[in-house]
Amino acid sequence: MAVGERQPFKMRQARDANGLVISARQIGQKPERFTRPLRCPYCEHEVTAQPEQPRISTKGTPFTRGAHFALAKEKGRPAEHLPGCALRTDHTLHAIARRSQGLAELKAGGLQLRLVLAATTDTKAPFLPPPGSPVLAPPADPVNLKIRTVEPVLPPAVTSAARIAQLLALYGNDPDDVAQFTVKHPGLRTPVPWTDFCFGPDRDHLARLYHQVAAGTIRHPVAVLGEVTATKSTDSNVSVRIATRIPTGLPGVLAHTEVYLRADAHRRQLLEPLTEGVQVLALAAPDVAWKVWRPNSSRLGHQVVLWPQAHWQIAYWTRSTAGLPAPPRSPNPLTEPPARPSRRTAPRRPAEAAPRNIAPTVPPVPQALIGRSTPPVTPTAAPPRPAVPPAPPTPPLPDPAEPTVVSEPLPPVEPPAPRARKGFLARWRRR
Repeated sequence: MAVGERQPFKMRQARDANGLVISARQIGQKPERFTRPLRCPYCEHEVTAQPEQPRISTKGTPFTRGAHFALAKEKGRPAEHLPGCALRTDHTLHAIARRSQGLAELKAGGLQLRLVLAATTDTKAPFLPPPGSPVLAPPADPVNLKIRTVEPVLPPAVTSAARIAQLLALYGNDPDDVAQFTVKHPGLRTPVPWTDFCFGPDRDHLARLYHQVAAGTIRHPVAVLGEVTATKSTDSNVSVRIATRIPTGLPGVLAHTEVYLRADAHRRQLLEPLTEGVQVLALAAPDVAWKVWRPNSSRLGHQVVLWPQAHWQIAYWTRSTAGLPAPPRSPNPLTEPPARPSRRTAPRRPAEAAPRNIAPTVPPVPQALIGRSTPPVTPTAAPPRPAVPPAPPTPPLPDPAEPTVVSEPLPPVEPPAPRARKGFLARWRRR
């Protein structure tokens, strides 16, 4: 049975005639606390209130159908939300599968996501699956929808997980709806339920994550869904809290724990976009797992902490006043650190190549006077200095009565060859 025929998603909210948002828990109360007619919270389609009723399944098993809101049936038209409504679940599921590049596949029981992630040490190619895990071909779909992309673009697996979390949040994370999604991890033979992959935002659900992380029983990357409630930035690290007051069942100060995202000074840009009120999906990596931090102080409790190493481990989005989520984004990728300067000092420039910014106070000696055989002529006394600064002085000229003799450069003189040492016989004959 296809997902669209089964209709597992049931509305838990509606708008009354006065525009007030009401919950399915208010159905059946006497007197009614809302004014009819009721409409979809995100479009103008009329809905009806369905109270809680006992039912029997097709296999004969009795169950209780919870209170919800259903679309009002119209003659000659199928009961579906108006175009552009966020609760057009079938269209949303097909869009998630189409944008996932084959990692999300629609099946009879719901949507299955193949979580293909690479290690953070290879951030330049985080979309490639590990060896032995080929990517499935995208499902054939004649509908062509315009895909909205954001910068930087998230990997298909992380984007699909964030959009699934957004869809489930619109239906209040109902257990019947959550059961329609499974996740297939590379290396695992059978898919795992969505609740074993994405923990939160329910506190009891996060408590199960704490016990699994503390016991070391998690064998695949998991994600935590939460809302930023506090941030702290120092010169050494950045800390973001996405869940608090999680019961652990331990005594004393360990009775509650918190969930944090932390980054050191070199990776602080991964957490800087996360402000209070932002929705966050924090995903572990094959080589970066969630850990339990146990402080030495007896006044502090345990904390579940993730130190992300790549930008695609963080997906965040905001919600409008009506509760509609914005497209998921990720922080900017980490830039490579600047290369350290070499310890080898640069060679000094030669003296003749150094620029001379200061004019010499004494004029240089003309080349014609270098090597003159006659003694230099004594210059005459300089005239008194005028009030206005004179032009630069010129070198003194030789006496006109005596001709100037310029000596030619002498040829280089070769050193005398060393005399050969005479032998003993030659020295004996000289005697």
